[in-house]
Amino acid sequence: MRSPNTLVLAASLIIVVFVGPAMADDLYPPSWRGQNGTTMQVWEFSDPNPTPPPDPMVNPYGTPQAQVWTGIGHGWMDEWGNSQGMWPLSGTIEIWIPNRPQPLPFKDIWVQLTWTKQVSSSRPKVWEFASGVIGTEVQRTVLGPTGLPAPYDTWYHSVFLIHLEPNPYWEIVKVDGTLVVDEIVVDTICYPEPATAGLLLLGGLALLRRRKA
Repeated sequence: MRSPNTLVLAASLIIVVFVGPAMADDLYPPSWRGQNGTTMQVWEFSDPNPTPPPDPMVNPYGTPQAQVWTGIGHGWMDEWGNSQGMWPLSGTIEIWIPNRPQPLPFKDIWVQLTWTKQVSSSRPKVWEFASGVIGTEVQRTVLGPTGLPAPYDTWYHSVFLIHLEPNPYWEIVKVDGTLVVDEIVVDTICYPEPATAGLLLLGGLALLRRRKA
């Protein structure tokens, strides 16, 4: 496991962190992972299947599905620079995730994406298809060189946050761009708004008092 160096550059919404060359791709899991109402699923793209099942996953609501759509002339690559198993897109990856069926007010989707550029202007777009909500890139980590010339010369790890209101019982996460994608980790959480949770707690306490009386 690699540890981050001390150099951290912050710019508006994106924090760029420089790390050593051997870090795992699940770098920044959300603090709420494993709590009630959460899911977690990973795609490492270790073979050329364009509809790959998740590698590890924890999803009590069903099995997620992924579909890779590449541009003309693009296909899965076994090796790219110093990494193994990835998709050059010029297209999109669609991930369908079954989720908590209760009609709760909010959902957060936390997406970790390991990628490199295909052209100098490459930038990933991560969004939820049904709602049209575009994810905010909250952190970008420079993993190190790919061993290939520019613009393919650097591996990046980006974290995107998608906030949905209300909570759908499934979502389609899309990753678009002229990119080479090495790995995707998606976490989700469904939760009530704090005011609602507080009212439920107060209601429960009031009911308990009445019973004791």
